[in-house]
Amino acid sequence: MIKLIASDLDGTLLDASKQINDRDRAAVARAIGEGLELCIASGRMYAEINAFMRPFKGRYHAVGQNGATVYHKDLRLLASSDFEPALSSRLLQATRGIVRFIQCADDSLYVTERSSASLSYESRILSACTERRDLEAVLAGDELRCCKISFFGELARLNALAAELNSRFEGRIETFISDKDCLDVMPRSVSKGAGLSRLIRELGFRRDEVACIGDSFNDLPMFALTEHSYAMRDSRDEIRSRANHIIPSVADAIEQIIAHNRAFKAS
Repeated sequence: MIKLIASDLDGTLLDASKQINDRDRAAVARAIGEGLELCIASGRMYAEINAFMRPFKGRYHAVGQNGATVYHKDLRLLASSDFEPALSSRLLQATRGIVRFIQCADDSLYVTERSSASLSYESRILSACTERRDLEAVLAGDELRCCKISFFGELARLNALAAELNSRFEGRIETFISDKDCLDVMPRSVSKGAGLSRLIRELGFRRDEVACIGDSFNDLPMFALTEHSYAMRDSRDEIRSRANHIIPSVADAIEQIIAHNRAFKAS
């Protein structure tokens, strides 16, 4: 029986206008009413998740920043992860000239230098961003701990950057293409799957009691946790091939999950 639903936000629960449509909102409310636990697993920061999920305040857990933070629905921070100071500074040194945002577990957000290019991406983030030209030194001196670095640009360039960083920092980082123009770089062993595993342990659930819904590469570590994995129909072939179910909407996934639970109870 499924007891927990973990859903991605962008491209999954959020539509193209970054809203939760009426059908999906009603389905989420129904799932909660059926006694299912809900987790929002996103590359976004916790404050951003809360802004989108305001109608469900106090009724969802959250895996934020691709697993760098894990929050219980009672607002407790269950876990957080960050880069070693020297490593985060070296990552910035190795990627000068690329639009990048530095995120911390406390939801603070930094950019080394604002430009017309960075401002267009900054407008998509729902948290205030601070310009700090001394970020490399601040990170190296452990004055600030970074848990995620996001790079923006053309997908081909981001894929090349991911390959370069994985080669240069082999075994020390995780990389995920989280959107059509975004590459997220995380500390080693940090992912949505790892964050969701931490929450599962806290709740005392088994993996087969969890369902997950997503549409991008950073959702694949969640898909690997459970046979109840749902990929959005519009996601890339590589994503759909790793899921057990293909669905057009979160509402459709929830309908299937509730039907599964009713069949389980009846058996």
